Amino acid sequence: MRTHSGRKAVAVGAGAMLFVGMLGTVGAAPAVASPQQTHAAPAAEQAQAKAVYSRKVWKSVNHRVSAHGDSTLIGKLYANTYYTVSCWRIGESVTAEGTTNNVWIHARNSNGRWGYASAIYFSGNKYADLPLSARC
Repeated sequence: MRTHSGRKAVAVGAGAMLFVGMLGTVGAAPAVASPQQTHAAPAAEQAQAKAVYSRKVWKSVNHRVSAHGDSTLIGKLYANTYYTVSCWRIGESVTAEGTTNNVWIHARNSNGRWGYASAIYFSGNKYADLPLSARC
């Protein structure tokens, strides 16, 4: 209509285009993700992508909720058994088997529960041969 000002016509036109654009998306193929979206995985996927290792316990050891000897006991990790481990952390210092170490290994027990055990009881160096980059 010629009686509407140009400004109103543009506003109506933009609103109409938005409405038509919304209608056009029904049943349409999904838009291609931007490069930023394709490189960022959701937090749950990032947590699952964390490296895991297999490490042997040479002597049975208590398996705990946190890296402290007084934390809740989950169970035991048993001697001469390999366990899935994900990382190491600094925790309470433990003196046992003629050595002192404050490194604890995050391990999954035979019931599938994750917890911590002193690295003293894992074969390998003071970090159970985990890479330094595997810090929790």
